[in-house]
Amino acid sequence: MKNIGYFLIAIFIISLVGCKGKEEQPKREPIPVKVSQVKRIDDTYKITASGVITAQDNPSKVSFLVSGRVVKSIPREGDYVQAGQVLAELDNTDYRSNLDKAKASADMANAAYMKAKSPARAEQLEQAKIAYDRASDEYRRMKMLYDNKSLAPNDFEKFKAAYESAKQQYEMAQTGAQPEDKAQAKAGYEQAAAYVKLAEKALNDTVLKAPVSGFVTKRLCEAGETIQAGYPVFEISPLDPVEVNAGIAETDIRFAATGQTADVSVPAMPDRKFTGTVRVINVSADPATRTYMTRITVPNPDHAIRLGMVAEISIDTKQPVKALTVPVESVLRDPQGATIVYVYFPDKKKAYSKQVETGSVYGQQTIIRSGLKGDELIVTAGQNKLSDGLDVSPVK
Repeated sequence: MKNIGYFLIAIFIISLVGCKGKEEQPKREPIPVKVSQVKRIDDTYKITASGVITAQDNPSKVSFLVSGRVVKSIPREGDYVQAGQVLAELDNTDYRSNLDKAKASADMANAAYMKAKSPARAEQLEQAKIAYDRASDEYRRMKMLYDNKSLAPNDFEKFKAAYESAKQQYEMAQTGAQPEDKAQAKAGYEQAAAYVKLAEKALNDTVLKAPVSGFVTKRLCEAGETIQAGYPVFEISPLDPVEVNAGIAETDIRFAATGQTADVSVPAMPDRKFTGTVRVINVSADPATRTYMTRITVPNPDHAIRLGMVAEISIDTKQPVKALTVPVESVLRDPQGATIVYVYFPDKKKAYSKQVETGSVYGQQTIIRSGLKGDELIVTAGQNKLSDGLDVSPVK
């Protein structure tokens, strides 16, 4: 009897557990999502990309060609300067003194050159002529004695040498110095004149002027500082035109070409639109992003566009395109890495994943190459909370 009692108690407990298991589980609420129809496009293909505003050319790094102490530094960062405008000045005391010395040396060299190439003064010329005439008369008399063998050869050579020396002195008095002396004096003057030009240039180089028109992006000197020659003290960037440096996707690069027109928008200026021209397309992709660097030149006459601003570009390739598209944010990847979207079925009020093959981005849409027919409703918000077969509730 005791065993029968235990048996009845066990049956009673099992029946209680069974009844509890049959209690109704709480119903899960549908997940709110947003859905939209797959779009069909029949348009010309447009390449879109984001980029950054840069200068068309590298900024001009301006430096002094001579060393010295800065006595004046004028424009600051953000100031606009014209080509030829004075940017800074060095103390020119030493350079002006060097120029004065060079000019004095040139004057001395010029005087020596003028003396060498000019004939002697009148009184010197007259003295040389008298000496020459005297030596000439004596030479003729001695030559007659020598020819008559009344004068020894050694004595005759002395009179001959005196005659030739007087003749040379007279000719020099008439024509000036010897050719080689004239050439030497001329070379000395030309060298001194070259030193004057160098000293003048060094003095002029103490005043630094802008080589191009543009905006000062860096100023690296202040009054009182000592600057070495060649050290950049200003950086100037022209802002008209500017360029958009953007990366075009590998799937789009075959449609891009230099000379194409690009629509450019700058988020910092949402009320303005700009038009640019494709100037450069790199032949090598960036290994990290697999995009090709492209430069679009944009006129900027009012300098409204600033360096470093973000820009969006759209290039109409004129290539016809027909395709299905879904919003970019609706495309996900499953745990295996496959590209999927969630399709909403109104009759079942459920969403199921669908594997698709995607193409390039078209504006804010992703082109679908395969996997959809075109009449589906795609989950565009809330899809990150979904798994196959869950109940969903579309919201506006």
